[in-house]
Amino acid sequence: MDGIKKVAVIGTGVIGAAWVSLFAQKGYEVTAYSRRPETREKGYRQVCSNLDFFVGKEVLTIKDRDQAISRVKFVSEIAAAVCEADFIEECAGETYAIKKPIFEDIDRFSPPTAIIGSSSSGLKMTEIQQAVVHKDRCIITHPFNPPHLIPLIEIVPGKDTSQATVDTSIKFMEHLGKIPVLVKKEVPGFIGNRLAVALWREAIDLVENGVASVEDVDKALYAGPGLRYALMGSHMIYHLGGGEDGGMGHFIDGIGNTTFKAIWEELTTWNYITEPMKEKLIDGIAEEMKGRSFRDCVEWRDDKLFELIKLIYGGK
Repeated sequence: MDGIKKVAVIGTGVIGAAWVSLFAQKGYEVTAYSRRPETREKGYRQVCSNLDFFVGKEVLTIKDRDQAISRVKFVSEIAAAVCEADFIEECAGETYAIKKPIFEDIDRFSPPTAIIGSSSSGLKMTEIQQAVVHKDRCIITHPFNPPHLIPLIEIVPGKDTSQATVDTSIKFMEHLGKIPVLVKKEVPGFIGNRLAVALWREAIDLVENGVASVEDVDKALYAGPGLRYALMGSHMIYHLGGGEDGGMGHFIDGIGNTTFKAIWEELTTWNYITEPMKEKLIDGIAEEMKGRSFRDCVEWRDDKLFELIKLIYGGK
C-alpha cells in the first residue's frame, strides 16, 4: 500500500506475534519489540510456526516463508523498533498504566507521520492519546484472535484522531485482507467483544443454574446459531427469519416481541464470575477437551478456521 512500507509491532505475545506473521506474509518489513529476551525468542518461534501453517495450507511456498522470516527483525528497544516505521501496532498489556507510557515512547521515537494503532480490546483511545504529543495519528485497530487468520478488525478513533488516520487505517487493513468495522462511539469492548461477552455471560449462567453442561452449552452454540454467525450477523439472521413477505418487521411483530420478550425478561444481569462459577467452568472445559492438549485444540481451531474463511471469503 502506498505510504506504508515498514511496520513495527510493540509486544510479541500471542497477538503481537500473529500481527508480525501477517505483516511479514503480506510483504512488509517488520521490526518487533519486546523488552525480555525470552519473550522475543518465544515470539520468533510463534511467527515461524504461523508461517509454517500457511506453507502447510499452500498459501506460501517454503521460499515465500523464508523470505517472510527474513523481513522480520526482533529488537530490545522501542526506539529501534519504531524509528523508521510507517505504521505501528501496539500489543502490550491491557491497562492504561502500561499502554500510556509505551505510547509516549512510540510518539517520541517514531516519525511524526507514522500511524500508531493499538490492539486494545476495550480501552478508550481518547484516554491513551493523553500521553502523546501527536494525538491525531493514534487509533485503536483491534483484531480478533488469531489476528493472522480472523478477518475482523475494529477501527476505533479517539477524540483527537484525524479523519486521515481513520481513512488510511481502514485502507491499510483492507489491503491486508481484513474486514474493518468503524466504531463511531467509544464504548468498553467496542462491538465484537460486547456481543461475545453478553453471550458468554448467559452461557455461564446456564451452566451455573444446571440447565446444561459446559460441553452441551458449547454444542448448542457452535452447532446451531454459530453456523449462521459465520455467515451473517443477528440483524440479517432475523430479517431472513421473518420471511420474504415481511422480513425484519414480521419477525419482530411475531417472535421478537413475544417469545424473545419472555427470554429477555429472564436473562441474567450479574457482572462478576464467582470462584465457584470459575471452578465449575474449569472442570467443565476439562471434560470437554477429552484429553486433548491445549496445543491440539489450537491447531484444530486454526485448521478449521482457515478452511471456513477460505470457503466464505475465498483465498487467504
